[in-house]
Formats: sequence, C-alpha cells, structure tokens
Amino acid sequence: MYSIEQAMDKAYAQEVLKKIKCFVFDMDGTIYLESKILDGAIEFLHKLEENNVMIRFFTNNSSKNNKVYVDRITKMGYPVTEEKIFISNHVIISHLLDNMPEKTVFVLGNQYLQNDFKEAGVKLVEENPDIVVVGFDTSLAYDRLTKACTFIRNGATFYGVNPDFNCPMVDGYIPDCGSICALITASTGRVPEFFGKPTVHTLEYILKKTGLKEEEIAIVGDRLYTDIALAKGNKVTSILVLTGESTLEDVPQAEVKPTLIFRSLKEAQPVIDALY
Repeated sequence: MYSIEQAMDKAYAQEVLKKIKCFVFDMDGTIYLESKILDGAIEFLHKLEENNVMIRFFTNNSSKNNKVYVDRITKMGYPVTEEKIFISNHVIISHLLDNMPEKTVFVLGNQYLQNDFKEAGVKLVEENPDIVVVGFDTSLAYDRLTKACTFIRNGATFYGVNPDFNCPMVDGYIPDCGSICALITASTGRVPEFFGKPTVHTLEYILKKTGLKEEEIAIVGDRLYTDIALAKGNKVTSILVLTGESTLEDVPQAEVKPTLIFRSLKEAQPVIDALY
C-alpha cells in the first residue's frame, strides 16, 4: 500500500536514489517561477554536477524554444547548453519526422513553436492540412483557432503538444495547451493525442537522448498528472516537489503516486549531500 510518509522519508529517499544516473527536471514550478529562481534549486543542480550525475531539463511549455530556456537558466546562476534542454516541441517534431515526414501540418502556436517546426523541416501549411498541431499558444488568435477547429472537423488529425491545463506563474496560473485543446474538443467533439509529459512518446525520447535505462532515470517535477505520471507502468523514479501546481493533498487522489516527495529542492539537498 502506498504511503505518503514513506515517500517523504529521507532515509528511504537515499536508498531509492542510489541507482539514479540522470535527473530530468521540469522547469516551471520546479526550478523557477517566471523569472524567480526557487530556493535551493541552483545549489541542488551544482551538487549533482560536481558528482558527475547527468542533468537534463524537460519542459512541457511549448511556448518557448531552447535558446530562451538556456538564457533564462544561465542568468539565474546555472550555465546550461542547449543539448541539456528537452522540450515537448522536440518530442512531437521527432515523431512527425520519423513516422510521417510527408504529411502537411497546421500549427496553432506562437512564433517560437512555428519556428521550431520550420527549422526541423516539417511541412507547414495554412490550408487543408493533414495534421493540426496545437501548442501553448500565448498569442492565441480567434481566426486561427477557428481554422484549427474547421480543419479538425473536416478530418485532419488532432495532436496536442502538451496536456497541461495550467502554466504556473508567480501570482497564480494561466491557461496552457491542455485548456486550449479542451476548448477545441468542446467545439469539434474530437480528442487530441498528446506528446509531452506524461506520454510514452516523451519517455522514449528521454531514453533515446540519454542512452540510459528506465531504472536509471529520475523525473523531478511539480505536477502529478504530467511529471509524476510519466513514471506510470515503467521503472522510472518520480519525485514530486511542492513548489508548483500540485499539493500534498492532491497525492491520495492521483492516478500515479510519486516515489518521493519533497517540499522543495532545498528540502531534498540533505539527501543528495548524504549520497555524494
């Protein structure tokens, strides 16, 4: 039987984390909120790096690209290179290029997302697409939303980049890709296939990029239904931090329970110090 007390036990955490070779961190709500670094996050990252533990970042936030995240994290005190940052954008682009490179795509997303698709060589169109891809569109325009709905009603495949309903901000939340997709579903009756966390597409992408096994990976994040749910049905270790969307009270009702729970990365620091 699952025990929250065990998930928050420091001795148990040390035992669980002994086998981990790579920590994959969510960013929004885990490392920072907007431009505010979360207490203890940079120190935690430095400790892992000093001990040659692989660090990767994975964000479902499809409204930005690699360079934005490199600049943001570097300015916060942790220099990082683009190859260490994975975005849900990359997962769906990889899937499209590997499995359906000839298909045409209409992207409902901001310029960052559209540029990622263009630069990767995906065939973007504005009329009669084979596929509609919906991202976290912070520039959402009603005419483009209407076009997306029309294309989907007419038979285009409906893909969502990431399933998050909300994006955490310092003063609350704003609607994310999952909410935009829910609006489209309400209008069209069609349900999208998602590609960010917690889908198997994302896990396969992480394993491919790191070259590691499931049991050697720990996913660290603030959302039960995306970050923690990535560990469903596999050997990945999941670590919930209570600095973003999910609360301790949400855990009992969660479909996938976290292996470990910390109130913040700062609270997790003594466990890492003891390990290394």
